[in-house]
Amino acid sequence: MVLYELPPKRPQLNGAVERCNGAWRYEFYAVYDMPSCIEALNPLLDSFQHLYNHHRPHGALDGMTPARHLAKLQAEETPPSHMC
Repeated sequence: MVLYELPPKRPQLNGAVERCNGAWRYEFYAVYDMPSCIEALNPLLDSFQHLYNHHRPHGALDGMTPARHLAKLQAEETPPSHMC
């Protein structure tokens, strides 16, 4: 795996990551009471991740969820020819 290091003070290069971090910060961590053990935290994380990817519309995706956007991209892909 290759690690790419972004130059400092260049938010335009990692805006999607920062937006996602903000969503988790303000829509998950600020809303839920965090349990004191990992075993109790994991179901909350899984639940919010499912909500974020399958039910929450995203402005950058024209109001689609990430799951719906991915399905649309996959449907638009031309399958490889069996003739090659």
